Amino acid sequence: MANKLLISENKMKAFTNTNKNVDMDTIRAEIGIAQDIHLQNLLGTLFYDHLLDQISSTGNTFTADETTLVNDYIADYLIQTAYYEMIPHLHYRTMNRAIVVGEMQSAQAVDIQTMQYLRTIQKQRSDFYMMRLQDYLITGHGQNKFPQYNTQSSIDGMLPAKSDSYRSPIYLNHTTRYGYSLAQSMRNLNVYSDRANYDPPCMDCGY
Repeated sequence: MANKLLISENKMKAFTNTNKNVDMDTIRAEIGIAQDIHLQNLLGTLFYDHLLDQISSTGNTFTADETTLVNDYIADYLIQTAYYEMIPHLHYRTMNRAIVVGEMQSAQAVDIQTMQYLRTIQKQRSDFYMMRLQDYLITGHGQNKFPQYNTQSSIDGMLPAKSDSYRSPIYLNHTTRYGYSLAQSMRNLNVYSDRANYDPPCMDCGY
């Protein structure tokens, strides 16, 4: 797991509903999981490692473009994704003899159904920032600015995921991230698609 973090534990607390008393080690562990599992999947191993290699105990050596990417896009995604990963571990804690439900003296832990509901809401937030990050790298102002993102191969490790969509439980056939695909829609059916008026042209919409 990554031992270099792209966001701080304090930033995680500041922009989520995480109580200030939550242990820093718990937060740090979930940020590392969010980076290794989710962010690496979006950036690809080569670009992901490239960013981490520039972080040191005294700061970082990011370029101006990389600084914008990390501060304006990656940070928002990691905050919401790490919090999504952390919710079960705030509910259950691993102790020396068992996994227990954590409770404070003046509060009661939520039931598992409520916890799952809260995770569903948090996953939707995470997915929004995921798509925002992908759009920036694939079709937005960030395209072609990061050679390690655009020139990866399977030899480098994980390849960047460039077509992930919102993971909704509702499935609509012939759809893309940007709405209904006009080419695949039924005749005489009024549908909406950003493809018709997307500027610049959408490279990731499909037909």
